[in-house]
Amino acid sequence: MGKATGVGSIVFGAILILLGIGAWASGEAAMSENGNIAVGFAIILGLAAILGGVTARENAAKKAAQTPQAPQVTQTVVTTTTNDVPPPPPDMVQPAFCPYCGRGIQTDFAVCPFCGKPVKNSCPKCGREVKSEFVACPYCGTALKGA
Repeated sequence: MGKATGVGSIVFGAILILLGIGAWASGEAAMSENGNIAVGFAIILGLAAILGGVTARENAAKKAAQTPQAPQVTQTVVTTTTNDVPPPPPDMVQPAFCPYCGRGIQTDFAVCPFCGKPVKNSCPKCGREVKSEFVACPYCGTALKGA
């Protein structure tokens, strides 16, 4: 059950009592044949509804107190990697940044994924990385732009 157990009965009972008292105070109940009986019945029914709502709330509180709480379970996840080469120590990892836009990139990227500009020089024929000062590719012998 939710936390509002019995609240509806309490509210309904209070409304019945207020309506009964209002009808009695206005004098309309005395004008009809069974008016006073109806007012009395509404007030009694309202009191019964309030009593039922309060009892339901108390029972729900007792049941909640008696319900054993499940123990909290913690879970530890252990992951292992199957790489043959262990990663370098954190002090040896060099961050790479695009020389054009300055955003962080991986060291093996040939082109910046953010601005699209080349971050490494590569041979137009074999595609291997070459230094910008090379005149020819040392792997395939292709003449480079600087030649």
